[in-house]
Amino acid sequence: MALSEDNPSPENRDLRAVLRELDRILPRFSDFGGPEFRDRNRAILNSIVSRSERTRRLSRLLEGAPYFVGGDEHRIIQVPEHPDRIYKLTHSNSFGCHSEFHPSDPELSGKHFFAGVNSDIRFYLRRWIWLNSISTYQTRYEGLLSSENERHMPVVCISQPALPPQSLAHPNPTEEEIESALKTYEYLKVSRDAFLNQESGILLTDAAPRNVRIIEGIPVPFDAIAEIASPEVRKWAAGRR
Repeated sequence: MALSEDNPSPENRDLRAVLRELDRILPRFSDFGGPEFRDRNRAILNSIVSRSERTRRLSRLLEGAPYFVGGDEHRIIQVPEHPDRIYKLTHSNSFGCHSEFHPSDPELSGKHFFAGVNSDIRFYLRRWIWLNSISTYQTRYEGLLSSENERHMPVVCISQPALPPQSLAHPNPTEEEIESALKTYEYLKVSRDAFLNQESGILLTDAAPRNVRIIEGIPVPFDAIAEIASPEVRKWAAGRR
């Protein structure tokens, strides 16, 4: 079952509340990767970590739990207390990735969107709000944690319902199966692993077989990148139809 763009789920209500607070206290710089922006943000976010009861509870839950690195964006943790959930922690002094648009297809691979380092926590949280709008598979914000490196940004932790691991019984979908499943929800392919809903303006990128499951016909892009397409991207996509 698809949800509306303004998904009122408990997960999205919490994400929106966190975003409102961050919008209130974080600076508004256009250069998200600039040192001034990063230093100021790091100080503000670390002050939240130092006084947050949510952080303390999360630290106790994850303390000593083994992890593995899941791609470029996250460390992955499972804890015995919640075996039905996967915890994902950002790392490497960034908040996951954002998509960089290249209309010329520089690698001649059929791809026009490539992952770049994201320095803006607000973009990262909005990504999960948009992904939560696609189906009833919901990502939950868990909190902020201190980084192991004091010069790095704090770590953001989210959690998701555990999905069946890849196996012969649950293989990764093909690109064609992903395209067909997303088309049901009016997400049309505009590039390799990239899909745009023209009505909502939500752009999904990195929606590759490793980042998507299809469960009873419903697409679950559990690790795709979601954002609102820029006017440039929307105009470019309209010209490709």
